[in-house]
Amino acid sequence: MTFLRLPSRPAARATLALLGCLAALSLAPRVSAQDYPTKPIRFVVASAAGGVVDIRARRFGVRLAELLKQPILVENRPGASTTIGAEFVARSAPDGYTALFGGNTEVVTVPALGMPIRYDPVKDFIPVAQFTLGYPVLVVHAGLGIRTLPALIEWARARPGQLLCGTSGHGSGQHFVCELLARSAKIQLRTVPYKGTGPMLMDTAAGQVHIAIGFLAEVDKQYIVPGKVIPLGVLAPRRIARFPDLPTMQEQGHAGFDMMSWTGLFVPAGTPRAAVTRLNAEITRVVREPEFAAWLADTGSEVVTPTPEQFRDFTRGELERWKRMSDEFGIKWEPQ
Repeated sequence: MTFLRLPSRPAARATLALLGCLAALSLAPRVSAQDYPTKPIRFVVASAAGGVVDIRARRFGVRLAELLKQPILVENRPGASTTIGAEFVARSAPDGYTALFGGNTEVVTVPALGMPIRYDPVKDFIPVAQFTLGYPVLVVHAGLGIRTLPALIEWARARPGQLLCGTSGHGSGQHFVCELLARSAKIQLRTVPYKGTGPMLMDTAAGQVHIAIGFLAEVDKQYIVPGKVIPLGVLAPRRIARFPDLPTMQEQGHAGFDMMSWTGLFVPAGTPRAAVTRLNAEITRVVREPEFAAWLADTGSEVVTPTPEQFRDFTRGELERWKRMSDEFGIKWEPQ
């Protein structure tokens, strides 16, 4: 008589686990770039409706929907310095149908400041595509009578601690720029935090604060063109097309002022590669269209089209850079 030898309990458990994994793999959906998408895609914007990111998401969504032949639904989930929307996407199903349409705030500046967040900006997201890159300008209240950065520095040195630098809040990009300027120019200034860029720029134009930092979409037509503020320098590695005669901070002897803002798309970790590839390809196609590129240029943004891998390396590099600055200047998250 032949007896069937049963495996030991540990071996049996290992065998069952292996069979379970194989079954799961056989049942897992196989997504190809040609088949994806088969249903509407949701773009989550982690800020309020009507803002710059929201406007871009809706404009992108319309054209992208035409190319993908599926609707793009824009859903606003603001709050907690954009972390509510970011966490929602990080915890969503990794199927390619929920994406974070955002920028450096969600995955760079907020994590770098040490704010308590319930997602990992590196491990919980796959960077899909970066499509805009913009640089801010340093502006001064026109009524101060200052037209150049050296003149501003001279004014500040003659009045230690009197120069008021507006920011959009504690730990914001403007906050870092104010501290960088004070250190680089060897001047004393005071930062004035506001609840957002809008009130900050309004008070700069009115002379309640002397200087501020804003992106072209925020300051150009509303404040620079009417002569309410004067641009003193662009915080970029090179001059920008809108103001070809405006020198960079680097040209004026102040290094380290490359404070870019960018927009990109992220999906939850584990999203099929085919979905990532298709989204990247179609987004690249959209931003290279002359009409779309012109619209972005009008808002002060450059078109960039990196691969997902290049975008991943870029975001990780920015996160490390902001962490270093946060430590260097002692600017950390503070409960509101």
